[in-house]
Amino acid sequence: MTKPMDITIADSSSLLSFEKVGGGQWPVWDRFLMIEGKRAYHLGNICGTCAFFFERLEGANRSISATAIADRLNTGNTIADPAFVTTLSQILPTGSYRVTFPTTRPRLITPGSPADYFVAEQVDLWGLDPFWALPHHPPIPYYRGRSVPLGKGRQLFEFIIPMFPYTWLNKDRLAHYQQESRRGVRSTAFTLSILDIKQPADWDGDLPITEHWCLAHYLLDGHHKTYTAAQEDMPLQIISFLAVDESLASEEQIESALIAIAN
Repeated sequence: MTKPMDITIADSSSLLSFEKVGGGQWPVWDRFLMIEGKRAYHLGNICGTCAFFFERLEGANRSISATAIADRLNTGNTIADPAFVTTLSQILPTGSYRVTFPTTRPRLITPGSPADYFVAEQVDLWGLDPFWALPHHPPIPYYRGRSVPLGKGRQLFEFIIPMFPYTWLNKDRLAHYQQESRRGVRSTAFTLSILDIKQPADWDGDLPITEHWCLAHYLLDGHHKTYTAAQEDMPLQIISFLAVDESLASEEQIESALIAIAN
């Protein structure tokens, strides 16, 4: 197993940034991932008792990776090289990151389907949205990875979230990665990740799971590879830069979550 790395980016010129804005009487409430100053994803709010969510916005419309980096990721070789990790870090916003190299089997999820987290597990615990009386809609097809029981009423849910829908993917590139996958070549996706731990203030009944550890990997590079892995039911390797300061979790909880998905 490749050992995690810790990286701090003190001065970034990345196209990516984080934004926090207030709501009501809260000076900080909503969180956003930005691309070139435009909101790409609503990352949810800072409320630990509110439900987890993500929502694609108009700025989410492109991959974020240089050609040389994408070519290196395509090989799946020596991705844990410290020099390469440092190169990848130049794409990211200022902050502290925990870099890991997990492998998962992505499942493509259509919003509103029975496999949709927001229709199934989230409604089981939080119920329907009190205003709309509907489940949350992201609104984009996304991928689910592992669901790992953590004991004591806790469960980790893994998400892989694209910057654009799979209908935008290039058919020739998909065919290429399909051939590579069937030859046993495992390429790598590059993600900016966030861990949010959420638990409602109260709930009905004696539920086995009441605390959701939601690990969201936002795809910066690897959209074709992730879709192919899902279609072929093949493992996908990820190089994940988990933003420590942007996560709703302590450093100890982050460490526990990363250990859980590494096993």
